Amino acid sequence: MFRLFLFLILICKVDSNPPDDPIKCSSSPTKKCTITNSYGAFPDRALCRASDVAYPTTEQDLISLVALASKNKRNIKVSTRFSHSLPKLVCPDGEDGLVISTKFLNRTLETDHLSMTMSFETGVTLRDLISEAAKAGLALPYAPYWWGVTVGGMIGTGAHGSSLWGVGSAVHDYVVGLRIITPAGPEDGYAKVWTLSNGDPDLNAARVSLGVLGVISQVTLRLQPIFKRSITFLEKDDSDLGDQVGSFGNQHEFADMTWYPSQRKVIYRIDDRVSSNVSGNGLNNFTPFRSTLSAVLAALRTAEEVQELRGDANGKCIDGKLATSTLKLTAYGYTNNGN
Repeated sequence: MFRLFLFLILICKVDSNPPDDPIKCSSSPTKKCTITNSYGAFPDRALCRASDVAYPTTEQDLISLVALASKNKRNIKVSTRFSHSLPKLVCPDGEDGLVISTKFLNRTLETDHLSMTMSFETGVTLRDLISEAAKAGLALPYAPYWWGVTVGGMIGTGAHGSSLWGVGSAVHDYVVGLRIITPAGPEDGYAKVWTLSNGDPDLNAARVSLGVLGVISQVTLRLQPIFKRSITFLEKDDSDLGDQVGSFGNQHEFADMTWYPSQRKVIYRIDDRVSSNVSGNGLNNFTPFRSTLSAVLAALRTAEEVQELRGDANGKCIDGKLATSTLKLTAYGYTNNGN
């Protein structure tokens, strides 16, 4: 949560539903499944395919699935609830692989108030993590914008917030322990569970594994006492941008800069930690992450293609200015006390 200071006008409010499940399977005898991401398409516009999908509910289910696939030399990839990755990391090689979804591995397992650590199953979403941590008076200090991502997805892909302070803004920097299931030989029942903690030389590799080292079942994060954030947006020209990058980042804990080169301007987000008892109840409903009607997206895509075909650089500049003006008028998706 954060306090928000904005001298902007909010002209609309949009509520969005979460994206569809990225995994869809046919009900025919020759069951086949397709996997995409929360955007509905990978960069190459192709779907990933697999022969089946499994929805484990316990760590023992995961062990059994990995063991069976390992014994049968079958490819596995893990999909999170919304599969937010742009690259096709979720695709098993070929079309006969198995996709394991962490959709139902969504429990908070343990809270240690003394060490300020919490353990989660990897299918827990960032939204639920924030909520459960808040109940314990704790907070994850740095996180990506969208709270639909999962614990496993965040650490596996190096998801991060924005900060030069401390050890950095990546979520995996706050992982102090995890459990990962890897394929193994017959002597280990074809699957092995590794428990890794701080000081273990394999922890760094496992916590940013891109899903290629095994299936992570549990993650322990070191959190911090709950706090709010005070945010102000400042628009300036980019004449001194090179000098500002380092100094601005060191001045503000959650500093963020958005550069629009063609418009010769920079949006500075002055973003700092304040006490949790400071008044104000802010919400970041980031405008570009909201649901958009398919017809609107199709019209925008058509307009872009026409501009490309005609070499209409002026039209692109006009559209770019319209986009940034809209973001500004909608307060970049932020509200404070509902306004």
